[in-house]
Amino acid sequence: MNCGGRRYFFADVLAWTVREGAAENWAQVITPQQSLWTNISTATVIDAPFDWRAGLRVGAGVERSDGFDMTLYYTFFQTSATSQASGEVYSAFMGNFYVGNTDGVDYGPHYHHASIAWDFDFHAIDFEIGRNRAIGENLELRPFVGLKTAFINQTIKSQWRDPIDTPDGTVPHSYTFTSATEDMNLGFWGIGPSLGATMTMPLCREDRYSLKLFGTPSGALMFGHWKFTEQYTNDQAPTPTSITTDMSPITGAATMLRGVVGLEWRQQFCRATSTVRLGYEAQLWLNQMQFYSYNIGRLNNVTSLQGGFLQWQLNF
Repeated sequence: MNCGGRRYFFADVLAWTVREGAAENWAQVITPQQSLWTNISTATVIDAPFDWRAGLRVGAGVERSDGFDMTLYYTFFQTSATSQASGEVYSAFMGNFYVGNTDGVDYGPHYHHASIAWDFDFHAIDFEIGRNRAIGENLELRPFVGLKTAFINQTIKSQWRDPIDTPDGTVPHSYTFTSATEDMNLGFWGIGPSLGATMTMPLCREDRYSLKLFGTPSGALMFGHWKFTEQYTNDQAPTPTSITTDMSPITGAATMLRGVVGLEWRQQFCRATSTVRLGYEAQLWLNQMQFYSYNIGRLNNVTSLQGGFLQWQLNF
C-alpha cells in the first residue's frame, strides 16, 4: 500500500432512542370480572418507553492515495425509561414469584401500585479498513471489513407497593409487608468481525463542492457474554424477605445489523476538505435482551437503537 495520503477526524452528535423486547411487558394490570354474569377479565401489558437522548461518536483515520482507508471510532449513548402502574399489578420478574411461594406451587404477590426505572448504557469501538471505488460516473462504493467491540449495561430498578392479600387460591396469603424492591443488572460484552459497504450517489457536483446521497448497510457477528444479577427485598417485619435469583451467565453468538442513510455536503478548501453529513441510523441487536421472565420464559429478544445524526469531518 502506498504510504501517501491524508488524515481525517470526525465527530457525530446522535439523537437516538432504544426499544427493548422486554420493556413493554415489565408488569401487567389484571382487571377482574365486573359482575356475576360474566367471567371475562382483561389484562393490560404495561410498557416502559425509553427517552430520546443525545449521544456522541468520535473517530479518526487515514485515507491513502491508493484508495484504501483505516478508521477507528468510538460510540457512546445512554438513555432511560420510567413507568408506573396501578390496580391489580402483577410482576414479570422472577423474585416476586417466590415471595411466600418457595416451593413454586402457587403465585407470588400482586400489588396495588408499582413503578420502574430502566437505565441503558451503550459503548462501542469499531476499527474498519475500506477502499473507495468508482462504479461508473454516478456511483461510488466503499466496501469495508472491520472489528467491532461493544459493551451494553442495563440496570432495572422496580418498586412494588401495597400487596393484595389472596384469601382464596391454592395457598391463601395475608402479607405482612407494605413495599418491596426488585433490582436487576444485565451486562454484555462482545467482540467480532464486521462487514459492510457505503454507497454514494452525487446529486450535485462542482469543482469545490458536492452534494451526495449515501447509504451504508453493515453487520457484525460477535462472540458475546451476558451476565445477570437479580435481587428482591421487602420491608416485612420483624425480618425482611430477601430473594436472590441465580441466573447463569450466557456465552454465545451476538448478531448486529446496521443501516445508515443520509445526505453529504463536501466543501473543498486550499489545504483541507470539510464534510457535513445528516442522516438516519438504525441498529438491530438480534439476540441482545436475554434473561428469564416469569410469564414469558427465557427471553432472546431484539434490542434496537435508532435515530438521527449530524456529522462533521475534516480531511487534511
